[in-house]
Amino acid sequence: MKTTILVLLILIQMGCSQTPKTTSGTTEVNALLRTITIDAIKEKDYEQAKRSLDALIINNPKNWDFIQSAIISLPPALAMQSIEKALSIKSVSQSSDKLFALSKVFISYKKTKQALSLINQSIKLDKSNLEARYWRARLQTVLKNYDKAEIDFKYITKKAPDNENYSTQYASFLQETKRFDEAQKVLAKQKPTPDSLFKRIVFALQNKNTSLAKEIYQQLKSFKTNGEEAINHQMFLTAEAAYWLENYPESEKYYKKVSGGEHYLDAQDMLTLILFDGKRYDEAIEILHQLENAEEKYAIKAYRLESQIYKEQDDIDEAIAVLTRALQIIPNNPILLYDRAMLFESQSKIELLKKDLKQIIKDDPKNYEAYNALGYSLADHDLELDNAYEYIQTAIKMSPENPAIIDSLGWVQYKLGHYQEAEKNFQKALDLDINDPELYIHYYKTLIKLGKKEKAKELINKAKELFPNNNELTKIAD
Repeated sequence: MKTTILVLLILIQMGCSQTPKTTSGTTEVNALLRTITIDAIKEKDYEQAKRSLDALIINNPKNWDFIQSAIISLPPALAMQSIEKALSIKSVSQSSDKLFALSKVFISYKKTKQALSLINQSIKLDKSNLEARYWRARLQTVLKNYDKAEIDFKYITKKAPDNENYSTQYASFLQETKRFDEAQKVLAKQKPTPDSLFKRIVFALQNKNTSLAKEIYQQLKSFKTNGEEAINHQMFLTAEAAYWLENYPESEKYYKKVSGGEHYLDAQDMLTLILFDGKRYDEAIEILHQLENAEEKYAIKAYRLESQIYKEQDDIDEAIAVLTRALQIIPNNPILLYDRAMLFESQSKIELLKKDLKQIIKDDPKNYEAYNALGYSLADHDLELDNAYEYIQTAIKMSPENPAIIDSLGWVQYKLGHYQEAEKNFQKALDLDINDPELYIHYYKTLIKLGKKEKAKELINKAKELFPNNNELTKIAD
């Protein structure tokens, strides 16, 4: 491979010294360099990928979209070296488009200041580069340099008034800076389409202007569209808008009108949620069985919801059977394994729970949720407390500010009789998250063990106010 690159570099140098007749030869060299780069990235031979990519940059090809995506595929340190190499070449450093392309690499690595510097150079070379100004406006927004961002947004929307990306992003900027009426005015200037009307509904709802959202929703419903694909798209957006407006009967009606196209499966997916919320379980399962034969992302959601339906009906065995069937088709899927493990936990089938959670950990040693669930479940059933403690410690190292894991740590400490340490962790968890009734129960039990009855009473009364319908809390006497 290294010999191939050396030969290519010689060919490049020869090509640069000859007349324009070598254009076809240069094109062939560039095509070969692209192929070598792709193959090296696939093989994770990043040093080789960088060498062929640098050779491609030297050869000054036109395909900078490829160069940009290839650099992003390199490890950060090598990517930065390639950018530095590119910027040392005059044909790059004096090209507005190429500087802009390289700035996007910095954006991908979240190096906003370096990205902004290159975009500024790009615009200095070509003040009419609207895309560069568009990205600069977005970067300035991220950096909260709102005055500078607005200058660019006004410039590009004036120069390209029909560009919906520019006007939509400008409207988003106005939303972020709390200028909601101005945002609506910008969007209202767009040509009315189902997409532009839907955007206006979303923006109105973000501003909690429900009356305006409903008004625009009526326009979306009555909009005239031609062609099956366009009609399906409009029906889907109308259903989505109705759902966000909490008009579930109309949402269901319009989802059912999506008869095909790119949104068909999404519409079916949303229909099952509406039917589930309405406890129309048989209708939901009928659609779910269809979605279970669709591509994986829809199938997983469908299996999970069908399992949840049986759980809601207190048929845990059938809920487990659904997930087991799913795992035969999608082996070792961590989401399905986790769901099944939690169902096993509800039946106190701890060995089966351990098997599923340990499979998740085996496939993904950084899955802190599986470690936490394993440790908490063991502690909750007073089993293998030392192991439970180690599992939770592993989880907390990976996600130290996670209130659920901190609660688990407190719970295993409670089970081990370390009540003072448990109290500290329950308070820490509570400071991070007050929306978990189980946390209050754990904390209450610990305070009782420590003899802090008044504090325990105050805590549990607060919990009952926050969660008046929680059965476990109501069982605890004031």
